[in-house]
Amino acid sequence: MGRFIIKLSGEGRDFYLEWSTVVDVPITSGMSLKEFKKYYRKEYGSEGMRELPERLRRVESTGCSAPHTTLDNFLSCNRAGDNEEEISKEEIFKKYCLERQAK
Repeated sequence: MGRFIIKLSGEGRDFYLEWSTVVDVPITSGMSLKEFKKYYRKEYGSEGMRELPERLRRVESTGCSAPHTTLDNFLSCNRAGDNEEEISKEEIFKKYCLERQAK
């Protein structure tokens, strides 16, 4: 299963999410970097934490941890909308970051 980290920014905040390429949607809600690191440690343990700095360097550079692509390319053909419809980066931000933060 392909899991990658993406970073979405808006309203003066950055949110980090884990994304599955199997289902082409985020599998977490948007989190602050501190929250994301805590989640990542719990999910992947100390072994996963060793690879996290390199993954985050790619995220900060291109918006996603997937090598050799950009966030916009990575999000194309997503199924993050209702009924697995493709939605824009802005709609993903609203649905998976802002709306879930409000709950």
